[in-house]
Amino acid sequence: MSFFKKCRAVIFGGFPVYTKNKDEIVFRILVGVYTVSPVLFVIIEMSPTALAFIAALAGVLSLWTTRSSFDEGIKTLALALGALSFFVCLSVLWSVDRARSLAAARDVFSYSIAAILLLQCILTLPNAQRGRLVKASLAGLLVGVLAVTGRELYFAFCTENPRFVGNVFTLHKITVYGAFFAAILLSQPVLLWKGLAAVFAVLTLLYGQSTGVDVAIILVAVIFAIPARFRQRAFVVFFAAYIVFALIAPFVVSSLFTLLETKGLLAFHPGTFAARLDLWQMISPHIAEKPILGHGANTMRNAVGVVVNPTYYALTDLPSAHNVVFDLWYELGVVGITAYALVLAAIMRMIGRLRGPSHFMSGSCLIIAVVELSVDHRIWLSWVLGALVFTASLCILHSHSIIRPRADDRIKVGIAPLRE
Repeated sequence: MSFFKKCRAVIFGGFPVYTKNKDEIVFRILVGVYTVSPVLFVIIEMSPTALAFIAALAGVLSLWTTRSSFDEGIKTLALALGALSFFVCLSVLWSVDRARSLAAARDVFSYSIAAILLLQCILTLPNAQRGRLVKASLAGLLVGVLAVTGRELYFAFCTENPRFVGNVFTLHKITVYGAFFAAILLSQPVLLWKGLAAVFAVLTLLYGQSTGVDVAIILVAVIFAIPARFRQRAFVVFFAAYIVFALIAPFVVSSLFTLLETKGLLAFHPGTFAARLDLWQMISPHIAEKPILGHGANTMRNAVGVVVNPTYYALTDLPSAHNVVFDLWYELGVVGITAYALVLAAIMRMIGRLRGPSHFMSGSCLIIAVVELSVDHRIWLSWVLGALVFTASLCILHSHSIIRPRADDRIKVGIAPLRE
């Protein structure tokens, strides 16, 4: 079969170009979304904000045409996300900035609905449509990773000083997308996909401008080098250590900062790490002011009086704590950080039921998200929420595609063990 015939088979699925089949029409919308989304993520930095909802709308239409009932696992997920949305909304009652907390609650609730609808849609797809969607998404991921790599090289070699180019923030964001896409490609059996992921990783380490993505790439490479039978243990060790750090971070960061500063280790290379550590130790006393419920969701952005006589932190404002752990501690207190730990533990339990490429892919994407959010970005940003929803749907899609179909052609997510 020629390349163009393969493309036609993916796009039209054996149907004529013009068809009255409602199910096929709706599915072609999904094919389009999963083909162009990775490319748009690179070209338009705010595209995840809209694309998650467009994909969810396609999911609604698909569920409506097939009259599919919701999976039990999706119902459980809906309850968990609903409880989370309710708590974030409840924080308006004690928030120091009710408008910002209400906006955060709105976004969490909206993206939760988008995630539920999109994941349910994927879980109910028949084998033939699932295969077409996987191929379409791989084509989009290929172009997306190449586009990210090309922009990284442009900023590295075609500008006088890429670290001060106005659009460097765009590069910083799209490199996160590239890391997600590369992890999915790395999990594919075809050597070409693995090679492209490796090229992206090397060039990003050399010319990228995101410390979080660099750290995530190294961690994913280490996990990839570990024999498959030991990977789950490696994931568990990493996330167990991370959760412990998240729970004790505000109580040890000041001592750590003082120790490193006394030893001269921060002055030796006063870069991103020193500035972040300086900021975190300034935030810690404010966490102690409201340790149980925090200051309200999304209030770190305009917190007053946090940055006082900084040593290495040079920004004039406070865009965030540059760490989801300190953001949640400050904004939602011990209740919020405990909920975050429980969510990570639940996701890891689900990933632990996967095997082979799907296990590595999902675990790697989770590592990338956690590491990047622990050194930059805010969880309340719409493009962050959109990117997480879309990445989760890709992981479900690709995991679902390599699992032997069952009698009802569905997977009980979070209930029945997932096996190849």
